Amino acid sequence: MRSDMATAVEPKPKEAALACVARDPRIAAALATVRREAFPPLRTGARELSPDALQRLLEDLHVAERSHVLIAGCESGYLPTLCGAIARLVTVVCDVPAVAGRLAEQLGSAGTTNIRLCSYVPGTTADDDGCDVVLDLRHQGGRLQPELQARLRPLARAAVVLDGAQPPRRLRRFLRLPDAGLAEDEIDLTRFLPLLGDLLVEAGAALRQEVTEAARAAAQNGRLLGEELLARGSVREDDLYRVLAQQRQLPFTQTAAALARLDRELVRQLPRKYLDHYRFLPLHSADGRVAVVTPNPDLPLWELASVFDGAEIVPELTTPTDLQRIWTAIELGFVSQPARPTETLPRAVDEAPVVVEDSRAAGLFDALLLDAVADRASDIHLESYETGARLRFRIDGSLHDVDRYRFSNDDVVALLNVVKIAANLDIAERRVPQSGRIRRRVARRLLDLRVQTQPTLYHETVVIRILPQDQRPPTVEDLGFLPDVAERYRRALRNPQGLVLVVGATGSGKSTTLYAGLQLLAQDPTRKVITIEDPIEYSMAGIQQTQVNGAVGFRFADAVRSFLRQDPDVILIGEIRDAETALEAIRAAQTGHLVLATLHCNDAVDAVQRLTDLGMHANSVASELNTVIAQRLARRLCTACRRPATPRAEVLGELFAGAPPADFRAFEGAGCGRCNGTGTRGRIAVVELLTVDAALRRAISRGAVLDDLRELAHRSGLRSLRDSALALVQEGAISLGELYDVLSAEQMRPVG
Repeated sequence: MRSDMATAVEPKPKEAALACVARDPRIAAALATVRREAFPPLRTGARELSPDALQRLLEDLHVAERSHVLIAGCESGYLPTLCGAIARLVTVVCDVPAVAGRLAEQLGSAGTTNIRLCSYVPGTTADDDGCDVVLDLRHQGGRLQPELQARLRPLARAAVVLDGAQPPRRLRRFLRLPDAGLAEDEIDLTRFLPLLGDLLVEAGAALRQEVTEAARAAAQNGRLLGEELLARGSVREDDLYRVLAQQRQLPFTQTAAALARLDRELVRQLPRKYLDHYRFLPLHSADGRVAVVTPNPDLPLWELASVFDGAEIVPELTTPTDLQRIWTAIELGFVSQPARPTETLPRAVDEAPVVVEDSRAAGLFDALLLDAVADRASDIHLESYETGARLRFRIDGSLHDVDRYRFSNDDVVALLNVVKIAANLDIAERRVPQSGRIRRRVARRLLDLRVQTQPTLYHETVVIRILPQDQRPPTVEDLGFLPDVAERYRRALRNPQGLVLVVGATGSGKSTTLYAGLQLLAQDPTRKVITIEDPIEYSMAGIQQTQVNGAVGFRFADAVRSFLRQDPDVILIGEIRDAETALEAIRAAQTGHLVLATLHCNDAVDAVQRLTDLGMHANSVASELNTVIAQRLARRLCTACRRPATPRAEVLGELFAGAPPADFRAFEGAGCGRCNGTGTRGRIAVVELLTVDAALRRAISRGAVLDDLRELAHRSGLRSLRDSALALVQEGAISLGELYDVLSAEQMRPVG
């Protein structure tokens, strides 16, 4: 994988990603107005950097209007004058008297007043507390001299020449960290590509903090930045390679687009071992050009050209997973040949099964899993009908048909047998539903697959739930909570005892929210945390996690009773499903434990009624219930193609009794390659958080009806699902039309 991630800004494992800024108009203006010919070189044979390299260098070093810049070893007065037209103050160090005299003449003729010339590096004084930028063009082997390092303010930047070439080709760049340490990387002025980490942040594919932390870890682990981000789960593979393609100015191609142009005969011209060695695949040839897809941006094009009789090689970047998907499609015969005809599926109620587990069916199952992981699917649905099979993936909460596959009767039977065998199910039994699980590594990801078969009128259907096991657990910041809601959630987790519930429908992200809370609790070494889950979705250090086991009668309630003898501070219950579990949760909260749990109900206030329906006494609920978070998941707008939108009048009519606020705005997704044309990518939680105060406790103890409790909660400052959704609309996180999928008609209306 190292060749995939190799970039001009990541040549060595010890590098750390440093931030850069977008194109600065002040730098461009200075380059246009300061004439290079007015500053001839001060020594024979000296050449300075090209305007493009200078602009990129000054931008990456953050030379700005209020900067103090220190330059050592300049070849003429051009660079100091250029910086003087941008920065507040420029200090030039020249310790060669003959050169210093001519340099002073050039600087004097330029008429600038903010440039000072010194024969040594000045020390820190009361009116000069350091520099924002240091540039040492002397050939010092890439070391930042101690006196120059001492001049750097926190978060200041420096660059030092690495080679003795004229003009310099390679520099080492430094960032002064707040703890007085230095982060460093190398840059190649002959190519000068933008930093991969910066592009990921600008594209919304990663957070700046994640990139910075990954860069430091990469230096320690001997990895490149892209490798470390992938290993941490901080960036998706397709996002990483899409940005890498942007950095290298290459087209980015995914499976569907590649298969649509693939010439299978061209692929057959080369041995598979040769293609695997260089990790590329030829797509098609025309007019003396051969288009190839590869996950390696440094593919040796000159060598490939000799293989294709001197044709011009046109590379297109793809992900390693997509390259594997293309090969799978070729091997399964889905390219350049018609699919086998779809037959009518027979009734499957009483017929004996056909036991088939051939290599094609096994390969087909692997292909489905590979496609599902690449498409970010959470579930695979294979459904049987009279006219054939239907394959759908659930992506971001919505089902999408997958048309690339055409299943015959034999395909469906064989595929179901492969799934059943892998999940340890009875392939001879098709009359009753069956459940099982599979653990498998797909595209470098470890997956826990939950399999559920169901007999139907025409054969069986199967649903496979995909639970990644090696991805990074979420944090509260990852959830996208509004700042005040996130802070109230953190405060609830600091309570020494009580009951904290996360409620909502199935698939609304309740467990994810609890895991984000566990992330915070795991950082506190003074508290012991025990969980009982079904299933354990994330493995977390510092947390004692337990799995429900129905086969031996170990249920949620049994676990909570046993936990109390383990001296815990915090207990997490995966789900309160019955009265027994609810009672044990209340008892644990009453005995001085903080209890976190999920519950199925419609909103935060409805959780009170749900506990009462489970037989809990109103006084117990009132005394122990601390916080309730109700949430829904909404499709997040793709940040790459988000644009302002005009709100529809009928939606505004439901949301507002009169005219909408004057500053109300909405956004929509136009559709792009990053979101596969849908306009949305990922999901975000729409949340209401209820903190049970004294007034609510009294009302719950008196057995107040649900509507009265809801009205009292709003008077106590409850931010409703509607209010949270509208705030996300205003921020551009979700579209206005998404409210129909997360709010009922009653919840759409304003309160009061």
